[in-house]
Amino acid sequence: MNIHTWHSRYVLQALWTEKLRQFLLTKANAQPGEQILEVGSGTGALFPGFESRGLRVVGLDYKPKRCLYSLPFNSQRTVICGNAYDIPAADHSFDLSVCHYLLLWLKEPERALAEMARVTKPGRHVIAFAEPDYQSRIDYPEIFQEIGEVQNRSLEFQGVDLSIGRRMGAMFRGLGLRNVNVGLLAGEWKEPSPAVFDAEWDMIAYDLGGLVPVDEILAFKLKARETWLSGRATVFIPTFYAYGMV
Repeated sequence: MNIHTWHSRYVLQALWTEKLRQFLLTKANAQPGEQILEVGSGTGALFPGFESRGLRVVGLDYKPKRCLYSLPFNSQRTVICGNAYDIPAADHSFDLSVCHYLLLWLKEPERALAEMARVTKPGRHVIAFAEPDYQSRIDYPEIFQEIGEVQNRSLEFQGVDLSIGRRMGAMFRGLGLRNVNVGLLAGEWKEPSPAVFDAEWDMIAYDLGGLVPVDEILAFKLKARETWLSGRATVFIPTFYAYGMV
């Protein structure tokens, strides 16, 4: 996918978690003027939401193209191209450190969280807004079960940790963070619409691409779309959040 398509994917994920992120920032007592570090900031999809609360945002991502793409969404133009395992910042530099759909991609998520804790001020929070547990997914009926199984194989091949969600509490507490809270993003199934299906299918199709021929993907789509629009589908991937105090 090109970077514009990736940005659309990140924007969709941001819509899924918008209410939860605002709730967690409130729980962390985020105040206007404070400085927040987003590790794995990608194309900057979350920047506008942070700035709408008056937060000063610093993004960190390891891909230069994504860092450059994200700059227009950051009014301070403060985006660092760097590694989550070695954040180029002094100890206790930020009021908050956060990530969003990041840890599932990392081989050493605890190491990244430890770095986030290091650069966060004592008494303030490290937050993982959303980390899915694909091993616990619920897909119904059979067509979605088939798609889910293939998607999981593809994600695992891409390096995704399919069970990262269930380990969030253990990882946060293992860092010695205080007052650790763990929860789930709620599932909500509104009236099915073609627009919602098409947006989510683009993400699924990308994941299926490496394992399934194009004609089979199209056949999957036709059957899945019909099932979705009839209101018979349930697709739920438990997505965990966690936060704790340094």
